[in-house]
Amino acid sequence: MAMMPPQGMMAPEQSMMPEQEMAPSKSMAVNPEEFSMALQNASEETIQTLEQHLTPPLKAAFGELFGTEITNMLNNFGPDQPTINIPVSVIATAYPSESIQDSISLMKDDLASKAQNDIPRPPTGGLGEPPATPAEDSQTNVPPSMPMMA
Repeated sequence: MAMMPPQGMMAPEQSMMPEQEMAPSKSMAVNPEEFSMALQNASEETIQTLEQHLTPPLKAAFGELFGTEITNMLNNFGPDQPTINIPVSVIATAYPSESIQDSISLMKDDLASKAQNDIPRPPTGGLGEPPATPAEDSQTNVPPSMPMMA
């Protein structure tokens, strides 16, 4: 004899509705007119943040999330190249100073001092070519050879 669930209760296989798989939306519905108005009324701090952090990869991500109409409104903001974000705690540790602004300034000065204006040319006599002659090779910091002692 089959067991029946008590009166008022559903059998377990009947209580669960089949799961419906919903495909995630490719982009979020954002009203372009409202977004444009919000962008026009944005605070100076928000505009500065967009200018500093709205890189091409971030714009591409916004395009995927919000649609190209929204990202087209953001084209005039941000740097034209990807950037690297460094936590201020890392800068403060590497460049200790009185304030984080001083630490950032020290880091900028350090990086600027390492910039090379004159990129050295590749060495002469690469693979498959005869070795450079002394006239072609201007390397002068090699110590003279020492005679072998017996």
